[in-house]
Amino acid sequence: MIKHIKVVAVLFAAIMMSGCAGLGAMKQVQFQDNAKPDTAMVNIVRRAVFMGDGAKVEVWDGDQFIGTLGAGELLQYEAEPGVHTFMVYVQGSWGVAKGELKAGKSYFLKFNMSGFGPISLGVADSNDPRIAEWKTMKTITIDKAATKEVPEKYIQAARKILTRVENGQANVTQIVDGHAL
Repeated sequence: MIKHIKVVAVLFAAIMMSGCAGLGAMKQVQFQDNAKPDTAMVNIVRRAVFMGDGAKVEVWDGDQFIGTLGAGELLQYEAEPGVHTFMVYVQGSWGVAKGELKAGKSYFLKFNMSGFGPISLGVADSNDPRIAEWKTMKTITIDKAATKEVPEKYIQAARKILTRVENGQANVTQIVDGHAL
């Protein structure tokens, strides 16, 4: 009996630590500390926490795919000023943050995973002490030259979540002025 439990535990651990390739080809870049005057810099953080680290997180700006985030990585994304709905997807669950981004400002969003429960996309306050550490993480961005076209079924899934957000049927973290650096 104990032998069977050990086998199941090893298989479970292997599944939890294995990951998918992800939708986007990513490349490592130098962290950009300041946003350009005419864009907003969005930093999406995913800490390495062991549980679920193998699964890739797909990141969206509305129905536009912007990258695949692995554990211990920070995705940098330049966005036009205005209202944006950022979404993260992993293993059947979505996390959402929405708000108006200001030109010349930077924002830090954090992917949160709570074991087998729901995921969320949090937003750090501008004075969050963790930001200094996050700036030292492996920084990535999508490699547009190497990324293939995103299959329509994934775009449609993102659009379904956007509709739920618009209808007030989704749990959404608000991005407000106090989050801007």
